[in-house]
Amino acid sequence: MNDTASADGETTEIRWTKSPHTDWPNPMVGTFPYVELKLEHPDLAPTRYGESFFPDAVPYEFDGDHRVFYWRPTLDASTSDRTGWEGICATTDALSVVTESGPHAPDLVSRRGDESEVVVGGTVAGDSTTTLVGSYSVPDVRIRELSASRLELLADGTEYVVPAGTRRRVSLAEQTVERADGDGGTASVTPELVVRFPGERELHHPAPGAEYRLFPSFGLELDTVSRPVPVPTTKGELDYAALATSLGVDLSNRPYPERVLWQAFAYTAFDPHTSPVPRLTQFPTGRLALRTGPIDG
Repeated sequence: MNDTASADGETTEIRWTKSPHTDWPNPMVGTFPYVELKLEHPDLAPTRYGESFFPDAVPYEFDGDHRVFYWRPTLDASTSDRTGWEGICATTDALSVVTESGPHAPDLVSRRGDESEVVVGGTVAGDSTTTLVGSYSVPDVRIRELSASRLELLADGTEYVVPAGTRRRVSLAEQTVERADGDGGTASVTPELVVRFPGERELHHPAPGAEYRLFPSFGLELDTVSRPVPVPTTKGELDYAALATSLGVDLSNRPYPERVLWQAFAYTAFDPHTSPVPRLTQFPTGRLALRTGPIDG
């Protein structure tokens, strides 16, 4: 390992442990028809704001493959194997499997007791602005069929067909809701269903129910990383770019979204201001997995 310090010449040694990859369930990697759905309410003023520093899903192209990389587990732990899968549906805060067993109704609105938390403006698997309302009638949105070339869905009883490589925005029936946040009162809203269907995508996701975080290899060979690892810092803060250089990772050869994943990896594993000891493994495919928590010894 080339131990290159950061600009201010400071390093902090971070203890970490390596686990055999056989002790970790294999990640889910496969190519599926992939659709994104958002139910937005632009008539409303947001009262709640997302606070994630890194998005859960990072889409990008690498070596000709169109990937969607979920580095944090999002699929329900009870998700079964791939038998009968038609594709994958991503919403503003969930990921679910579309199967051959019948119409798929994704969760597009979160219930909070008698109230609904609705999205004002959303980013799939990222941060969304939301607000709480009462007397809200959730639109009936169902995926009827999903293939590599075609998406067929129903929205409040109307059929819509979306070819692969396109997107569509559908205005649904206007309704009156009670404001639960802010100044109260009532408001008229027209929910808008936003559909993006890029076609097939290579999904990368931790094993359903697993507790680890999943990352690309970044060209890193975990066996070459010393224990503890000297982590470069600048003014006491992690220098993720200098860390990449010190570990022999060439970020310049990586697309920008993968460089974002490197930042997520570096801060989750080696931030000098966090106390959990990182446990890492590398699957035979090169992908890295990370758990944090106390260790023995």
